[in-house]
Amino acid sequence: MAKPAKRLHDAGRLSWPRRSLAETESRLAPQTIGKFEIVAELGRGAMGTVYRARDPMLDRQVALKIIAPGLLSNQETLERFQREARAAARLQHPNIVTIYELGQFEKTHYIAMELLEGMDLAQAMTPADRLAVHDKLRIVVDVCEGLDFAHKRGVFHRDVKPANVRVLTDLSIKLVDFGIARLEDSTMTQTGLVLGTPSYIAPEVLTGARVDHRADMWAVGVVLYELLTGGRPFESPTIAGLVYRIVHQPPPLLDAEKLGLSPSISAIVDRALSKNPAGRYRDLGEMGAAIKELLGAGGPDSARLAPAVREASYQRNLGEAQRHFQQGDLEGAQGAARRALALEPGRTEVLTLLHHIEERLHEATTIVTRRDTKPAAARAQTPVTARAPQPTSVRSATGPPPPAQPEPSTSQILTELRLRGAAVFRELATFGEPPGTQAAALSPRSDLLTVSSTDGALRVWDLSGRTRVLTLRTDMHERTGHDALGLSLAYSTDGKLLASGHVDGNVHLWDAERGSELKVKWRHEAMVPALAFSPDGRFLASGGLDSNLKIWDVQAALGGEARRELHRQPAGVTAVCWAAQGQAVVTAHGNRVLRLQEAKTGRLVATLRGPEATINLLALHPDGKRLAVASHDRSLRFFDLTSRQQVLQLALPHRRPLSALVFFPGGEHVATVAQDNAVQLWDLSASTPLAALWGQQDDVFVGLALFREGDHLAVALADGRIRLWGPAT
Repeated sequence: MAKPAKRLHDAGRLSWPRRSLAETESRLAPQTIGKFEIVAELGRGAMGTVYRARDPMLDRQVALKIIAPGLLSNQETLERFQREARAAARLQHPNIVTIYELGQFEKTHYIAMELLEGMDLAQAMTPADRLAVHDKLRIVVDVCEGLDFAHKRGVFHRDVKPANVRVLTDLSIKLVDFGIARLEDSTMTQTGLVLGTPSYIAPEVLTGARVDHRADMWAVGVVLYELLTGGRPFESPTIAGLVYRIVHQPPPLLDAEKLGLSPSISAIVDRALSKNPAGRYRDLGEMGAAIKELLGAGGPDSARLAPAVREASYQRNLGEAQRHFQQGDLEGAQGAARRALALEPGRTEVLTLLHHIEERLHEATTIVTRRDTKPAAARAQTPVTARAPQPTSVRSATGPPPPAQPEPSTSQILTELRLRGAAVFRELATFGEPPGTQAAALSPRSDLLTVSSTDGALRVWDLSGRTRVLTLRTDMHERTGHDALGLSLAYSTDGKLLASGHVDGNVHLWDAERGSELKVKWRHEAMVPALAFSPDGRFLASGGLDSNLKIWDVQAALGGEARRELHRQPAGVTAVCWAAQGQAVVTAHGNRVLRLQEAKTGRLVATLRGPEATINLLALHPDGKRLAVASHDRSLRFFDLTSRQQVLQLALPHRRPLSALVFFPGGEHVATVAQDNAVQLWDLSASTPLAALWGQQDDVFVGLALFREGDHLAVALADGRIRLWGPAT
């Protein structure tokens, strides 16, 4: 048996067996790729294959990364890959791999870069004591300095993890694969998540909020935690559970005393892993300086810019971005805007400008009302025009809508649905505008759909007119152009009030008729994923991940008073629903339990079990006697609230947990969406699916509503658009 690698801490070097490299090189590879002579294959993965190669013109060894063909299947993705690679190639820093060449041979795209002897950090972390604690902290400092250098030049990494940190034999490090993760989220996923374990992905990425350089900082915080403890701060046997913990749960406390370090290391990790990017360090230079101070290698201000210098640099880069944008140089504008953003992450003008730049870069076509059904080859030949950033509202692709035709009743639709399936519906229109959508709710008294946008605002859409009629902004949003993401929405039964629950723990109450926020301070100490008005509209139930259920007195709120009943729960509340004509409340929890409790006293009446994963959605059946329960095991269960027994379970064909469901009139048919590209229609009486309404392959449906007389469907897409279906008359 091979001896374990010997540690040479005193010499400041790291040694390990060379056997694994020799074994890897024994795999034969193609003889040449373009001008490069292939020596051996070094590794392969979802992104492609890396070879040790020789450049005969310069007589030097290189690492040649061949990009997997499927990742560059369309022109937009190819252009984005080339932009990211060119930006990374301009980075010259001791802690960043040097890129020599970006090229193409026949249909093969490649990147030639310096060949790094050593191992990646994931290998160097095993066994756990291979590296001394001091060396681990020095490595993280180098990572911080390399990333900070890139950020201040407008380049974000987006996939910081131990496998992308190369540890050399002298314990110095090089960061690799800048920007390459963008390829995966453009062609391989439908929610923007990088394939594989999302352990290092920041909460704002997972929730679809605006992402900047501080997402890389979160990943560095995870790497630091893992280096020091031997385990990641967030673990789960399932991807869904892992994502939930990253977004909703605090990391375990780091025991600094056990590590023999100052307690300040815990503060550094906690700050880097703040759920809210605003709670993290301003940049990775500051984080690296804090670790250096811990090591006694530099003062706390050694890497911090003086305020006047920072402001001058910010203004210079912002001005440069504006000039490039006005001249049509979008790539130059993006780089300058990112540099400005790395200096001042919260400034409204650069956030707005960057949004417009990226919209122009990544949205080559206008939003249209009908799905493009042309073959891919035909679409590639169709000229497109980049559009200026502006709200989009499209009534029809061919002119004004035709005269209204008599439409069948909902009962006729449902009868036909059993016979003809999805053919009873036709797609009517698609309209909308960025930014993306997190949640949606329909007014009970009008065809107005409110969506919670990823910039923290709420946008109200008239589904009949297909126009945006209102944008609801908090005071913070009015001042800065952004606020905390809204996770949950609820209308009062008369449609006069709207409530929104946010990731920062705040609950905002809105006058839906006037479009103004009511000045009442409601909040939890953690995210608020659950809201529901009582049937009479007198109370609002809010559930938070602080393990509290709060029953707010709406009438008191209208008078400016925050009066509520507090019912503490055994675990974070993930969904809430009123029952028993408003006398009871049902709460769902991350521990897979449903709790039926009296609304007034909080007395526990019953505990319901059955779901095998986190419950994320509750909906009361129109008969008021049954409760629909959706969970991350991708099931939809129905409980009888009288007998308190499960009476039905549907195994859903969706690829992800449900994000929304609606009952058709009568309650025997239901429609569901689950962050994929299908609306599934169900017959509950037969416990069978009836049909599916499909979107485009890359669509992500996050919200759902029935409008008109219950015979039209509106679907909110994650990118900010809304799609409508109606009777196929």
